[in-house]
Amino acid sequence: MRVFKTRWFARWGDKEGVTDAVLLDAVDEMSRGLIDANLGGQVFKKRVGIGGRGKGGGLRTLLAFRVGD
Repeated sequence: MRVFKTRWFARWGDKEGVTDAVLLDAVDEMSRGLIDANLGGQVFKKRVGIGGRGKGGGLRTLLAFRVGD
């Protein structure tokens, strides 16, 4: 599986504490069908935990996700 971040998202993630490990965990959960909201067009809302606060104290982010080639 390949995961890409835009430059804007990478800068925002660094500022907010969204590590690559957290992002990969979110992508893994999405691949297993654990999605908070489907916004259409392969864009999903996903809650991610940051800074040891867990998902409840974490952030909501938008992720584009596609299964397959």
